[in-house]
Amino acid sequence: MTTINNERNSKRREKGSLGIYVHLPFCAKKCRYCDFLSFPNDDHEAHAYYANQLIMELVGKSVVYGNDFTVNTIFFGGGTPSLVDPSIIDEIADAVYSRFRVADDAEVSLEVNPGTADENKLAAYRNAGVTRLSIGAQSFDSDTLKFLGRIHTERDTLRTFALARDVGFENVNIDLIFGMPDETPETWKRDIETAVAMEPEHISFYSLQIEEGTPLFGDMERGRFETLSDIDDRRMYHAAIETLEGAGYVHYEISNAAKPGFASRHNLKYWSMEDYLGVGLGAHSYAGGRRFANTDVWNDYMGACDHDMMTTWSHKNSRGEDISEYVFLGLRKTEGIDLEQFRRHFGKDFWEIYNEETRMLMERGLLEHSDGILRLTRLGLDLSNRVFSEYV
Repeated sequence: MTTINNERNSKRREKGSLGIYVHLPFCAKKCRYCDFLSFPNDDHEAHAYYANQLIMELVGKSVVYGNDFTVNTIFFGGGTPSLVDPSIIDEIADAVYSRFRVADDAEVSLEVNPGTADENKLAAYRNAGVTRLSIGAQSFDSDTLKFLGRIHTERDTLRTFALARDVGFENVNIDLIFGMPDETPETWKRDIETAVAMEPEHISFYSLQIEEGTPLFGDMERGRFETLSDIDDRRMYHAAIETLEGAGYVHYEISNAAKPGFASRHNLKYWSMEDYLGVGLGAHSYAGGRRFANTDVWNDYMGACDHDMMTTWSHKNSRGEDISEYVFLGLRKTEGIDLEQFRRHFGKDFWEIYNEETRMLMERGLLEHSDGILRLTRLGLDLSNRVFSEYV
């Protein structure tokens, strides 16, 4: 097993940066709230078979993009990537390093569900080049975990985190969800304080979204529970921000906070409209001003003879679409948008394009403009979708 990233690289030339997202759709059990492209499958042979196809896709895409970019982030997402044997992660990583130029300090993230990785497995992931773990805790409350359909316990999360530290991981994220029906401020306070006490480098905190087609949505439609009020949801959100900032975390994006220097470099690509390639079943990409996506049909993906056959949707962004996406994605970042940088990037003054809608949002207290920076206000954070709709 290759353990040193530098051994995977020979000659590099600095050009544009690129992120690579690797989709591993396998999980131990489908959670009740999950609408991601994933399904239960713990068969190692199936994982290996899928990885071979994914590597074939990587090889094909490297012919198109390998000479024009330097990869500086790799993200293994799912599904539950930690369900997959480390040897498979290593093979995929080797394919990236052998076909693309990869920066020496590349951020290599892998999602881990508590209880799916022991000490040996975590050490093997680290030896495969993973530098950052994202642990899907979601909650430390047993009733909440049961409601969500999670199969781990608080103890599993604490143990997984401790093992991650033991094997040398110095960049760890904890994922949390709030806004459950009947959730109390006290329960959420304990969740966020427990996460902070663990001292991870990064904490993500998402409001529960009940998506159509999920078991949770079906239960809601049948009247088995009532959703939390928007007022209580927002109170929990701001309580989390207050606790995190008080503990030294920087609230850098609507639902993400990190210790200084530990913001997710890969996710920042999405919000900053930087280039990234998605590989795997249903994976999406944005490169060279074009958005494209793979088929989400297993048999079609596995039966494709080359990477072009996997792509079922493609769209070349117009200049107007690039401008629109730049604004509403950029406003997700709490630092906001630098309007002088906008002018240099697009050759147009921001106010010439969006004067009326922006002035209206400022008058309503949803946006603020100071020293050439446009950002969401506290109220704007709560009504961000309302703000973004003005720029779509």
